[in-house]
Amino acid sequence: MKVGDKVRRTIKVYDDASGQTTAVPVEAVIVYIHPERRFYTLECKMPGGRFFRETEYFYPRCGAERG
Repeated sequence: MKVGDKVRRTIKVYDDASGQTTAVPVEAVIVYIHPERRFYTLECKMPGGRFFRETEYFYPRCGAERG
């Protein structure tokens, strides 16, 4: 995994009109990786054209790769 990679995620979108929550698949781009590989940040484009960023931890949360 490196900066610029594209990944697929499923996000929950709330519809004000119906009051329903829908799962929507989106494509996200990795925009940041912590130097010790503790977490990474994704940027997603929402169906309405807006962007948001989300941070996720690497699994398992063990920090830098050891070898």
